[in-house]
Amino acid sequence: MPTATPPERLFYSFLEATPDAVVIIDEGGIIVHVNSQTEKLFGYGRVELIGRALEVLMPERFRGVHVAHRGAYLAEPRSRSMGRGLDLFGERKDGTEFPIDVSISRLPLESGGLFASAIRDMSDHWRREEELRARSRELEEADLQKDHFLAAVAHELRNPLSAMANATELLRSAHDDAAAQRVAGVIERQTAHMARLVEDLLDLARVRRGNVTLQRESIDLRRVVTSAVEVTHSIIKARKHELEVAPLAEPLWVSGDRTRLMQVVANLLSNAAKYTPNGGHINLTTTREDGAAVVRVRDSGAGIPHDMLSRVFELFTQIKGDGEDRSGGLGIGLSLVRKLVDLHGGTVTAFSKGLGRGSEFVVRLPLLPEPLYGGERSS
Repeated sequence: MPTATPPERLFYSFLEATPDAVVIIDEGGIIVHVNSQTEKLFGYGRVELIGRALEVLMPERFRGVHVAHRGAYLAEPRSRSMGRGLDLFGERKDGTEFPIDVSISRLPLESGGLFASAIRDMSDHWRREEELRARSRELEEADLQKDHFLAAVAHELRNPLSAMANATELLRSAHDDAAAQRVAGVIERQTAHMARLVEDLLDLARVRRGNVTLQRESIDLRRVVTSAVEVTHSIIKARKHELEVAPLAEPLWVSGDRTRLMQVVANLLSNAAKYTPNGGHINLTTTREDGAAVVRVRDSGAGIPHDMLSRVFELFTQIKGDGEDRSGGLGIGLSLVRKLVDLHGGTVTAFSKGLGRGSEFVVRLPLLPEPLYGGERSS
């Protein structure tokens, strides 16, 4: 027959095996025993804890409350969680704090008057809860953005479709070739607008999925700028803006995708035209600064509040202020600009002194080393 193990020995063996910190206290809340997990969790040695109040393991601000809760428990002892409904924290020997859950039970020992306080580190639990809350906020924001996006798409498509419908009616009643040509011009411009809208949507989807492959070559950035000005000529002219393009005598060679870089500059020019009241001024400069090719697009338009400068490149971001409706557009152009610039190893930054004081967007791209200057070639 095997020799029976004394119950007290079994009890203390169990304490050492449990994954929670267990502190044995007397009726006055004084520590009489701790297990090894308590030492690991709080950084104290056993001899440092025995004889001290249980509250030594908690931050100063919780000690008075915990004493009151402990007293209430001792008045009606039963197994329960003392942290239920409370945000309790433990305090390690080095002063660091961490969230805990505390359960307390009377020990059925002959010595009587002893209680076991089980303390569990809730750090991982809190972190998972915060991750879930953050994910929930992201989903709510995504749902809100989806609603804004659908409304913006409907708005953007309604205007050109309405113009094209009107143009069709005019075309039916046109009495001469000149009138027909004017109507055809309206249809052509509105069709181009919708085509650009669809292309931006498709491009953004491709970039977000990582499906864009740059067709890199050595490019003189001045030629990219010239192409972007040609592409945006009609919208700038329609808004009666004055576009000033500062000439640059020397070439600025970069490694990039000609079409995508032209798209970057064109989107910045279109953005400036859209958010600048008719008859405004747009300035476009291309320079060499600190080993980088720099493109600046500055306008005299609506401006950007200081707290929005870091958000204007986020998807579906739109700015309103001063009672003016600035909800036009889908809020995807600048997001696409940033993603394309990032793919080229560059940066894009927004600057503004506030609403009504214009905006400036600055694109910086790495220049190619000097030996590669002198002619375009595949890289």
